[in-house]
Amino acid sequence: MNRPEDEHDVTAGHRSDETTVSKVLSAARVTHEIVATHGYARTAAEAAEGLGVLVSSIVKSLVCLVDGAPVVALVPGDRDLSFSKLASLAGGDEVRLASRRLVEQASGYPVGGVTPVGLPADLPVFGDSVILSTDIVFCGAGSDRHMLRIASRDLERHVPVVWGEICV
Repeated sequence: MNRPEDEHDVTAGHRSDETTVSKVLSAARVTHEIVATHGYARTAAEAAEGLGVLVSSIVKSLVCLVDGAPVVALVPGDRDLSFSKLASLAGGDEVRLASRRLVEQASGYPVGGVTPVGLPADLPVFGDSVILSTDIVFCGAGSDRHMLRIASRDLERHVPVVWGEICV
């Protein structure tokens, strides 16, 4: 599971909160905003409603296991992950969602706050390419009470993601 290399990679080390996410992006001179969600959102629809945006602009960061190895899948809020498509893109056979403990252990972030920014360099990230058709997206920001507002093209340029079709 190879990831593209990028001189502007913003994935160095383990992170723990929205402040760190902002520092990592600011250091890379990436325009972004950390937005408070005004409470914990259990679903992408709840997050979108709280932010006053379309559900399709929410990006779910799902920690999964592909053949037992952790990966992150970036999925539009209005779509569902296809385990078979993720397995194919990742070059594996079996996919399942990670446990809460493994989400935090693998990503360094709490459930509900996983972000594609600042992940460990050895944690592959796969994203559904439809995300790139939305100008501004909202991702987890390192805590379950904040979202990262970022241009999808900045996400594409500054976070090493293998893009493809991974949704139903």
